[in-house]
Amino acid sequence: MPKSLARRPQDTIRESIRVHQAILRDPKLLKLMTQVAGEFARALAKGRKILLFGTGGSAADAQHIAAEFVG
Repeated sequence: MPKSLARRPQDTIRESIRVHQAILRDPKLLKLMTQVAGEFARALAKGRKILLFGTGGSAADAQHIAAEFVG
């Protein structure tokens, strides 16, 4: 296996850690994420819909998130 392919998992994990650490350092973003999660929970508890959408890779992300909600 070429070295460039062998390093990809580690690079992806490092990037994920970097992004998560940046989120943890941003109190405004953390507060917003908490508020959005609360709104989602309240909407679902009331039987309402959450519409998720995107194009290309974003559409795939939206489908994945929707699947998480329905099991």
